[in-house]
Amino acid sequence: MNQRSEDEQALIKIQHEWAEARIKGDSSYTRGLEAEDCTIVWPDGRIVSKSADLQTMTGDIVFTEFKIDDLRVRLYGDTGIVVGEGTIKAQKATQDLLDGKFVWTDTFVRRSGQWKVVASQITPVLEK
Repeated sequence: MNQRSEDEQALIKIQHEWAEARIKGDSSYTRGLEAEDCTIVWPDGRIVSKSADLQTMTGDIVFTEFKIDDLRVRLYGDTGIVVGEGTIKAQKATQDLLDGKFVWTDTFVRRSGQWKVVASQITPVLEK
């Protein structure tokens, strides 16, 4: 039980650090976190690779907010699933790319003692 709690806390910490890296435009954090074969499903439905995801952090896209409201962690041996929800805002020049509530699912695998993201999916929350 103690190890599980440590792993859960580690994944929660990673989620917060990853969000901060987006705000800072720190692609080095994401580069180290995402596995080389990572697949990301963006809010517009596009399925992209790690390299395409990293380009969003080095170009003219600016994340101005990434607020995490809730995180739920489930562990299956060396696999961790984190389901989160929060508010994300991002712009490209004067165009709003993301602005609102989102939910996401990140799948982590422990490789050589480190948690790596192998899949990530983010979905906008539709207003009712």
